Amino acid sequence: MSLANDLLAQARLLARNEPRRPRQASLRRAVSAAYYSVFHLLVEDATKLLVPPNPQGLRLLVRRAFDHNEMKMVCKAFAQTVQPPVSQLIVLPMAPGIVFTARTFVELQEARHDADYNLSLDVSRAAALNYISNAEQAFQKWGIERSTPNGQVFLTALAFNKRWR
Repeated sequence: MSLANDLLAQARLLARNEPRRPRQASLRRAVSAAYYSVFHLLVEDATKLLVPPNPQGLRLLVRRAFDHNEMKMVCKAFAQTVQPPVSQLIVLPMAPGIVFTARTFVELQEARHDADYNLSLDVSRAAALNYISNAEQAFQKWGIERSTPNGQVFLTALAFNKRWR
């Protein structure tokens, strides 16, 4: 099983772990794990697309080069309007699965930031489960789109968008 799948499973466990009174720490970590599951899903697919499997360890090293904020910017663009030069490579209309995955990434990253740093926020079990459900849907929808031309442009943009600007 991949790290992305393990993190999604962990998010589910943390959100459901304490049936009566879930601890804020469990719910906050569930939201964080949901975000990181989608992050690692996309990074893993991008490195598989862009980096050869040998020498061993190269893909793992490249995975460390992905920047959360840059990925958020790319996701915002793919969820709304992709700008040149990437727009010249996109076939419109953008597949709903890519748009959903991109929006979910942005939503989860913001929720993770709140869960980790906004101590005045109480995370409800319902909210945590909703974020996890969105992550699960992103996994499903992304699974359909990952090999499409637009999906491959999206993955490549996650790695290189900063250099293209």
